[in-house]
Amino acid sequence: MATLKRSSVLTAIPALTTAVFLIPVILGLIGTWLPAFGYFPAIGLDQLSMTPWEEWFNHPSYKSALLKTLFSGIGASVLSLVITFVLLIGAYPSVMFQRLERLLSPILSVPHAAFAIGLGFLLSPSGWLIRWIEYMTGWFPVPPNWTTFQDPMGVSLIITLALKETPFLLFMSLAVLPSLNVQKTRWLANSMGRSTRFAWYWLLIPQLYQQIKLPFFAVVAFSLTVVDIALIAGPTTPPTLAVLITQLFNDPDLTNRTVGAAGATWLLILVSIALLIIHLLEPPLRRLRQWAIHCRPQTRLTLNWEAPVARALTLLMALAFAGSAAVTFIWSLTLRWRYPDVLPSQFSTLPWSRILNRIDEPFWCTVWLALLSALIALFLVILALENEVRLRWSQKKLNTQRIAWLIYLPLLIPQVAFLFGFQVFLIQTGWDGQFTALLWSHLVFVLPYVFLTLSGPYRNFDDRYFWLALTLKQQRGPAYWHIKFPILMRPILYAFATGFAVSIAQYLPTIFIGAGKYSTITTEAVAMAAGSDRRLMAVMAVWQQSLPLLIFALATLLPALRFRERQSMR
Repeated sequence: MATLKRSSVLTAIPALTTAVFLIPVILGLIGTWLPAFGYFPAIGLDQLSMTPWEEWFNHPSYKSALLKTLFSGIGASVLSLVITFVLLIGAYPSVMFQRLERLLSPILSVPHAAFAIGLGFLLSPSGWLIRWIEYMTGWFPVPPNWTTFQDPMGVSLIITLALKETPFLLFMSLAVLPSLNVQKTRWLANSMGRSTRFAWYWLLIPQLYQQIKLPFFAVVAFSLTVVDIALIAGPTTPPTLAVLITQLFNDPDLTNRTVGAAGATWLLILVSIALLIIHLLEPPLRRLRQWAIHCRPQTRLTLNWEAPVARALTLLMALAFAGSAAVTFIWSLTLRWRYPDVLPSQFSTLPWSRILNRIDEPFWCTVWLALLSALIALFLVILALENEVRLRWSQKKLNTQRIAWLIYLPLLIPQVAFLFGFQVFLIQTGWDGQFTALLWSHLVFVLPYVFLTLSGPYRNFDDRYFWLALTLKQQRGPAYWHIKFPILMRPILYAFATGFAVSIAQYLPTIFIGAGKYSTITTEAVAMAAGSDRRLMAVMAVWQQSLPLLIFALATLLPALRFRERQSMR
């Protein structure tokens, strides 16, 4: 009887997990599409109309915002993919790549807004980089008249997004590289008279792309629709489409909400078209690959430019993240810092004391949202993966590709395209501004990342350990907690830390679903980024970076302490 109950609970978990993040998306899309076509009874519009679309396409900022969105979004996505491939071709496997791999977790834990703020401190015309150049060369006695950050074309936005999304694609690539048998493929190509470069370009990279296609699609969707980074690092007059839509949603004139809904729907269509075009490019690229394999002249050229470029890119990424974090921390302790001084002339804790007087509520709201959303997501994901184990033991077929598409759906649909509609639904049901609803909105984005982080190690777990434990304990509960959980402790804690970091980084869900009643460290940091006080901005960015880093440090330290006397478990 207990086995039947456990089986029925596990059977229901995938449906419950799917409902957690699909219901807000579906309700939100419907709630956005109806106002997009003029149906918004809350402000007296009860007839379908194309007026919102006409006003959207006739908006004075539309054309320029569209070009900037396409240029920055596609440019950042392609650049991050190219950097990922170059790093793999030029450095994998090597000691340098192993060091880069160890840095991925702390890099991924840095919230987007905090990194963008730090990069602004680093790259602005009077930023830390120019100060160091002036100190070493004397070239810039006054700040150069350059627009190196928030430039009108969105180049700084491309650089910021590419630097932040490359570690994500690398992380996703590392999960599938063992299945590609990189070393054996290279040896096989060399034995047939082909170069190592040929093996990577025409054999390994095409297979790798198919494995990380969904993560790359998520990067494209994110880059085209990001709001918080675009507010900090992107062009301002006019901004990108996502920022423009957010401004329309927050406009005091309520009729502009319908125009914003039309813009959000159009942005969803735009993302879909971009992903479809990328998908349609695959067949001609496959034919090119077949020609290269069968018809291209043989060559024994070895790697030449990829390795030094990979080393340069690794150094550049390390300096960008380390430099932005360092200069942010320095600014948070600065009282006076005149150009071109490399370091402040006066340090002070006054910015921290000023922030402490106003951070109490955002801090605890951030912590509770991150802890609860990560814990709930981890609980649901573990049960869903245990259900996969049950199905595998029962020799039932499991469509993992369909599961992957479902998991990635909230990451492929622009946040701005459904959060407004979900807010409308919450207002109608009386849940607007409730902490539970805000937690739900965070869970929509936390759950997919927790699943993506944990599913690989969980599915690769050797079930023979568990079966052996069952023969000794004869109970699933003790066997799980004494054998399976300790072995999977490290990836489980890393999945929790990932979910925590994802919740910390959420901006739009708090803005829309919080209804002004709740603020987080991220919303405060983005709001201060629009101001002129770099000190307060830096303090909020340090707070935003410190919380995920602390959780990731604990996720690394706890297993090390737990298994300090067990060498094989370290």
